[in-house]
Amino acid sequence: MSNHERRVAPRKECAVPLRFRVIKNGTSASDSTIRFADSSKGASTHAHFGTSEGHTVNLSERGVYFVSRQRVAVGEELEMYFTLPAELTGRSSERIRCNARVVHAEPLVGQHGLTGAGVIVDRFEPLATARNWAN
Repeated sequence: MSNHERRVAPRKECAVPLRFRVIKNGTSASDSTIRFADSSKGASTHAHFGTSEGHTVNLSERGVYFVSRQRVAVGEELEMYFTLPAELTGRSSERIRCNARVVHAEPLVGQHGLTGAGVIVDRFEPLATARNWAN
């Protein structure tokens, strides 16, 4: 494999906290039994709409690479929430929600249970901000 960059959209280094949940497994499992690995219990359990935390490593218009203690699998669909910093938006920071699909995931060697995952974003959606009536 060559060192040629295959990405269409350039990545921006950006470490911001995020929350996510698996909304659909990458397998034929029913939506009522979403795979959710609770790291405190060790093995995978089944729960509906469990929320996990992590942080972004880099972002682009089409994807996100993030790190979390929660394991995710290729093909799973995620709902993600995080704040785009002003440095990336060119205006004030913006809270967003996005739907994404995991395209690669790997345990990070020597990182004490952390998993790195790359996702393709289907759409970014700004979250409504509270109006500041003081101005």
